Amino acid sequence: MMAHQYNCVLTLALPAMLEEEVLDHLQEHPEWVSGFSIMPAEGFGASLSLPTALEQVRGRARRRVITILMEEGSVDPLLASLRADFHNPEMAYWVTPLIRFGRFV
Repeated sequence: MMAHQYNCVLTLALPAMLEEEVLDHLQEHPEWVSGFSIMPAEGFGASLSLPTALEQVRGRARRRVITILMEEGSVDPLLASLRADFHNPEMAYWVTPLIRFGRFV
């Protein structure tokens, strides 16, 4: 098993309807992404569209949040590939430093 030097976390927030396409994209790039976690979420804000009747009634959009532990040098190439394939202003990302990562072995 290859040891990774994770030093940042890339978080992606996206409409639920893009989940499978984005997950496929991430899995196509093992050179940048060795794994990720995905969580259901709900988004609220003036810039979000509410495409379904349920979302319009509730006033929030169904979203997915994906967290990826990464090596900092891989973030920009991955973002560029996502940007090339997904032209969606409702997809957002942020990068935060990772102070420590470990496993209970």
